[in-house]
Amino acid sequence: MKNVDLFQHENDFSDFDGESALRHLSEAISFETTGYMDTTRVRYEEFTALHDFLQKSFPLVFQNGTLEKIGYSLLITLPGSDTSSKPALFMAHQDVVPVIAGTEKDWRHPPFSGDIADGFIWGRGAMDIKEMLIGILEAAEYHLHAGKCFRRTIYLAFGEDEETCSTGAKGISKLLESRGVELEFVLDEGAGDVTRAVDYGAPGILVCPIGIYEKGYADLKLSVKSRGGHSSNPFHGTSLGVLAKAITTILDHPVPPHLPECVKRTLEELAPDIKEEPMAGYVRDIDNNTENILRWFSERESLYHQVQTTIAPTQITPGAPSGNVMPQAMEAVINFRLAPPDTPEDLLAHYRKWVDSGVTMEYVQCVAPSRPSEIDSYGFKSLRKVLEHYFAPLKFIPVQNRGATDARYYENICRCCLRFGPFLEEEDISAEGIHGTNERISIRTYLQGIRVLIKLMEETCL
Repeated sequence: MKNVDLFQHENDFSDFDGESALRHLSEAISFETTGYMDTTRVRYEEFTALHDFLQKSFPLVFQNGTLEKIGYSLLITLPGSDTSSKPALFMAHQDVVPVIAGTEKDWRHPPFSGDIADGFIWGRGAMDIKEMLIGILEAAEYHLHAGKCFRRTIYLAFGEDEETCSTGAKGISKLLESRGVELEFVLDEGAGDVTRAVDYGAPGILVCPIGIYEKGYADLKLSVKSRGGHSSNPFHGTSLGVLAKAITTILDHPVPPHLPECVKRTLEELAPDIKEEPMAGYVRDIDNNTENILRWFSERESLYHQVQTTIAPTQITPGAPSGNVMPQAMEAVINFRLAPPDTPEDLLAHYRKWVDSGVTMEYVQCVAPSRPSEIDSYGFKSLRKVLEHYFAPLKFIPVQNRGATDARYYENICRCCLRFGPFLEEEDISAEGIHGTNERISIRTYLQGIRVLIKLMEETCL
């Protein structure tokens, strides 16, 4: 079954100008708002041109809203009539990842063409995430064009550097916090992969995740020094041998898994559909089967990351210049994706108990897991209700978001930061295009996602 086979109510908002929406996304893609860690390489004039285009394309949003620029990031405030209601924040980012040099010829349509062809809109940003940026503006403009007045204040936040260092999102969040703003919910990109629930023990059921938190990130560097020498006399061992043993020790001693609240909730909701044993028995009494459930998840590729801090050795320095020379200084990096409640401090303390004291361990970089959003919140329930209206018979479940987003920077002012881009593209198209070559989005997927955003604003903000 294809994702488009799940689309429902494609006739909703029949007066919405879909052709105009296609042209808007096409032109937005044409601005080369490529992000780089080295900001001297960023063509900020492209961001300025994009801003001008947005103001011309969505005049009612900018006439009715207040625009503030934080660097090249945008914050638009559409005031609501009910000041007792907490505001909602819809977000996306303007920047895109670079096109890998030498691959330009492999694109079926030039990466910044925005071509509309063969049922798709083509180009860098079509799926990550100018479709979200334009879709949010289309939804707000639609309601304003219909003469609607927002009851709840809406913030539209468009960062400039999500793909690199997120200074835009951090700046916007800090500004809102300084004003005492507390948000009802945040909607950002993320999750949205349609999968079969067979690994949960529920064959025949389709699930789609809504991200409610993000795992932490840590690059742990291991360093070992030795005197080196001729390989014919390795009596004291070698730095490479010690380093290899340390890596193996870390792999052999993972941090114990945890069963997060969102997994428990998912299992409770799927329980009537979980027919296969032993999971069917486990979910009848989750609290007394926690260890069994953790073992079940840990043994399955599609599930293990939900309960486990993952370990991936990724880098090691070159050894000696010759096979008969023992290396002196050796380094390796192990990447961890931390599941709550694990923290970088806990992780380091855990491995200091196991790794030889002669191995120096320090973080190259680390970020703690984000705070899980409230599943019973108004925002989560509202989003799920709208998604169930447009995509059937999908079951939407709360999970961790596997990738990093700007949403984590709003957790200080919001207890419900949701990661879900409502553009349910086919898996093979997403896998090929996001950060890759021939990025594109199908016209049906794009327009259906905009309907979701229109409906969500209608349900929560009018």
